[in-house]
Amino acid sequence: MAIDEWLPQYQVCSCHSVLVRASVEKTYAALKHANFSDLPIVRGLMRLRGYRIGHGRNPESDTQPIGYGSFLELAMIPQREIVLGIAGRFWRPDGGIVRGLTPAEFGDFHREGHARAVWNFSLAPADGGTQLGTETRVQAFGRSATMKFRMYWIFVRPFSGMIRNAMLNQVKRIAEQPAA
Repeated sequence: MAIDEWLPQYQVCSCHSVLVRASVEKTYAALKHANFSDLPIVRGLMRLRGYRIGHGRNPESDTQPIGYGSFLELAMIPQREIVLGIAGRFWRPDGGIVRGLTPAEFGDFHREGHARAVWNFSLAPADGGTQLGTETRVQAFGRSATMKFRMYWIFVRPFSGMIRNAMLNQVKRIAEQPAA
């Protein structure tokens, strides 16, 4: 998977998935169509942390830039996986986001006292539909950053899971809607 190319080594990992009773094609279209900022829990918790989250791609275009606010698109493999990245000092009240990175700069990012995170959406054919998953990985740089991130993660992990599950369920609802 492309997430392995972007962050093969990490200290923290969190995975969530849902079975969508729709084809991979329909689920992927729903993922591109979903506007996660419509979800109050996502909008509220992301705003609280100082992150911006927008909506996905134009459903008709695989080449239009993705609109995930503070998150940088790193990889997009149609109908298989989308990988996003962000770097910063996540344990700070403002999130300490490092803005303006290109994918190449993100790949080379190893700044002491910071961390980088990758987050994907993956799709795989499954019995009766599509297994839609999301994985979040975090790598901290330096002992102090690692300790600060681990303390932060103790408190944030449940909320991060709530956000990921809300997103997965929104895509599921869209994909499972009967055709008009």
